[in-house]
Amino acid sequence: MTTSRLMKRATINKRRGRHTHTNGASSTTIKSLPKDLLVEVVATVASHSFNDLHNMKKCCRDFLDAAEDNLVWQRVSLDKFPLIQWNPNDKVSSFLKRCRESENMESLYREGLLEYFGCPSGNIDGLRSLKIAAQKGHKEAKYVYGTR
Repeated sequence: MTTSRLMKRATINKRRGRHTHTNGASSTTIKSLPKDLLVEVVATVASHSFNDLHNMKKCCRDFLDAAEDNLVWQRVSLDKFPLIQWNPNDKVSSFLKRCRESENMESLYREGLLEYFGCPSGNIDGLRSLKIAAQKGHKEAKYVYGTR
């Protein structure tokens, strides 16, 4: 292939979001992926590890933007956070509030436990949170809600 043909091909591929190497192979950049696919990738990472989500958000702007989607907040793992926040700081409180607002199953379950069992006669709002978490598939919430 002549140099001018290679230049034209590289220009066309650049417009399409692909980079062509001299051997003819092409690669895909993160920017060329659909937003819903990026959100799904970030949500999957978030469901396994909050720390990995945090690192992923620092990796590039596209991951940072995708991490703001409600799907990510619904799935983010709360394993690193204690059930009762004895000394919550503003960042942790804000994070957990966003999880509740996005109807994160674990967050709803925890909120339900604290509200329902924290009151001597039980709190109906806690029961509602447990019910929603159970309907979303949270195993422990199904058990607790079923035994009420």
